[in-house]
Amino acid sequence: MRSHRHPGALALLLPLLAIGCESNPTEVHDEELTVALTLSTDHVHILSPVTFTAVVRDGHGELVTDMDSLRVERKAVDSDTWRTAAELELSGTQYVGEYTFVSSGEYELRVLGKRAGHMGMEEMMMSPAMENVHAVPAHAEAGGIRIEFESFPGHIHEGSEIEYKFWLMEPERDPVTNERPPISGLAAEVHCVEPDGANESHAAVESETGVYTAAHTFVSAGEGSVEIHFTDLDGNPAEASFPLTIVHAH
Repeated sequence: MRSHRHPGALALLLPLLAIGCESNPTEVHDEELTVALTLSTDHVHILSPVTFTAVVRDGHGELVTDMDSLRVERKAVDSDTWRTAAELELSGTQYVGEYTFVSSGEYELRVLGKRAGHMGMEEMMMSPAMENVHAVPAHAEAGGIRIEFESFPGHIHEGSEIEYKFWLMEPERDPVTNERPPISGLAAEVHCVEPDGANESHAAVESETGVYTAAHTFVSAGEGSVEIHFTDLDGNPAEASFPLTIVHAH
């Protein structure tokens, strides 16, 4: 006997097949790791430590705590070279590490990681995306004056002459320009303290309005400092100190 099919049966079947195909869930791979990186401060000043905190998740959003290695790298926006900022260590369910920027400017950050049982370090996807970091000079206040400080270069090697620059300015911003007015004509000295405590003083030169410079060569590696001594607007002595790390010559 010849069977008869209703034309509408096939038409009904095709949409059902299509619906079945569309209902298949998108495959998610556990190995698709993402990292959320945060900094301990929104205002990054050189010479002040910053804590990085990283939270790693897999493709299902589950926390990952079995990374063999995880590190933050930084790159100045005008450079092509990535350098290690901090190796991160597991603390509870997140990874933390500390870094001190030594030069002001704009930096890109990235995170590289290696999970247990995998080969090699790989750059990890940031989620959410990480904005660039803007590091500004170190600062202090003394004698009612704001002092901003930076060394050039930022990385100080023993035996290399370094220029120290500091800006003396009013502590409050001008309401019109939103800038802190510079303070000119102050007698200032830079006292450079070696890691062994030896102290050498240099008269600072006002290279431009409110900008003072001096140079010094540290002779040994370790933790030193630069102390800025000046006479404030009332004729009283004032000073501010900034810590420095001196590393061995290459």
